[in-house]
Amino acid sequence: MLDTHAIARQLTAAGIDPAHADAITDVVRQAADHGDYVTRAELRADLAALENRLIKWMIGIAVTVAGIAVAAGTAFLVAILRGLG
Repeated sequence: MLDTHAIARQLTAAGIDPAHADAITDVVRQAADHGDYVTRAELRADLAALENRLIKWMIGIAVTVAGIAVAAGTAFLVAILRGLG
């Protein structure tokens, strides 16, 4: 359970005006009540999924570039061989 009174006391002790401390505490309480926050586990899972998608894109791009390089090299060798013949 969120101890809003303790939060307000800490903010006031840190030099924040009591009215501002109450407002900040209300915002924190509302966020906690509505679940408008992300846990570390959720964040790590999202980052892992993003990393996997980026790796797939990078592999796809690398394969595409390699294919283009092979096609260009083949076309170049064919042009040279035709020039020699």
